[in-house]
Amino acid sequence: MGIRLGGLLGAVAVATVAGSLVTMTPAHANDTTKTVAADGASIVFSTSDSSRKVSGNVTLTVHEDGNWRIAGGAHNGNIVGRWYHWTCDLTWDASKVTRETGSEWVPGKKDRSTSSAAYHPTIQSEYAKIKQYGRADCDIVIG
Repeated sequence: MGIRLGGLLGAVAVATVAGSLVTMTPAHANDTTKTVAADGASIVFSTSDSSRKVSGNVTLTVHEDGNWRIAGGAHNGNIVGRWYHWTCDLTWDASKVTRETGSEWVPGKKDRSTSSAAYHPTIQSEYAKIKQYGRADCDIVIG
């Protein structure tokens, strides 16, 4: 009973595709720390995450006036450089706002940082609820 070469190559191809799909699994953030400023005018959500040997820390800051800022960094543990960005889902009640940074190139075995900031009217109008019930889930996205 010999193994047919075509069947073996097909099995290798399926295993390779399956392996590629596993490496494309989205990152899942660690627990997020929520800190409300003493004056109540801002909230900082802090966490860390890793995906495909790229890891880092990120903060999402939201202000009562509707301004927000994401600031994060990344360390690339790979030899080859990678593009990355941070995406944060801010949720409260049944509401959700997603914000993200622009993509940044991090060379192999190096560190880089990135940030984005803007105004969002929903954050301003719903700030009291965000302060009371808000949660943030921030993920590092590779590619």
